[in-house]
Amino acid sequence: MPVPKIALILLACVAGGTALAQTESPPAPPAVQAKPTKPMKPAKPPPKRRAVQQIVDGMPAYGPRLSTPPPVPVSALPAPVSPSVVAPPPAVIGRCDAGGCTDVNGTRYNGAAGNTVISPQGRPCTSNGGTIQCF
Repeated sequence: MPVPKIALILLACVAGGTALAQTESPPAPPAVQAKPTKPMKPAKPPPKRRAVQQIVDGMPAYGPRLSTPPPVPVSALPAPVSPSVVAPPPAVIGRCDAGGCTDVNGTRYNGAAGNTVISPQGRPCTSNGGTIQCF
C-alpha cells in the first residue's frame, strides 16, 4: 500500500521535533548559596476562649393589674367654645390714588409696598384687581 506524500512529511516533522526536544536540555539554574538561618519560632496559638454563661433577662410578666386607675370625673359643664373668627368679605375698591385706595363705602386703605395696603384698624390687606382682602 503506497503511503501519501503528506503523511511522510508529517511523520518527518514529528520525528524531527521529538529529536530536537530530546537533545535540547534546559539551562541549569544559577547556583545560589543559601546562608544558614536561625530556625523560626513557631507562631503562638490563638488564646483559648473561656466558657462564660450567657445572661439572658426574661420578659416582664404581664398579668391582671393589681390596682385600677382612679376614675376620671366627668364635667357637667362643657368647655366653653370660642367663637370662630370670620374674615370680613373683600371690600370693593371705589378709587385709588398715590396714597392708597378708597372702597365704595368710603373706607380709606393707606398704600404700602406693592399690592399691600393698611386698613383703618392697622391690619395688612391685599389689593387684588377690584377688591381688597384683609387678613
